Amino acid sequence: MKKHLVAFLSMIGLAGAAAPAQAQVLKGSSQPIKKESQIKQNKQAQENKAVQTQIQDKSKDKWAKANAENKAVKTDLENKAAKDQSKIKLQQQTVRKQTTATNGQKNAVTKGALTKGALTKAKNGQQQ
Repeated sequence: MKKHLVAFLSMIGLAGAAAPAQAQVLKGSSQPIKKESQIKQNKQAQENKAVQTQIQDKSKDKWAKANAENKAVKTDLENKAAKDQSKIKLQQQTVRKQTTATNGQKNAVTKGALTKGALTKAKNGQQQ
């Protein structure tokens, strides 16, 4: 009778949430009786878990995208650095070849000058 009275009062707006309410259970059911507040708490906990899962998934997606972008940029920089490095090596090889050729020419000139000088001295020594 009390439940009927509370139901009637809640229909006309006189009973508030302060009145305890229980979920209806069929007779002979083996399910334990839960209060409405427990049901709401369980529902709220499930919603909170779902929201947390969504937030974590979004943050994982953001980090995955950021990591992919960073890897792409890093790969591009490494490729550019490798190209620059190969250009530098080619330039260094070219400079070495030029230096070697120049040194060879200088050595030939020096050897020639020494030979000519030695010959000149030898000739001068023979003429005297």
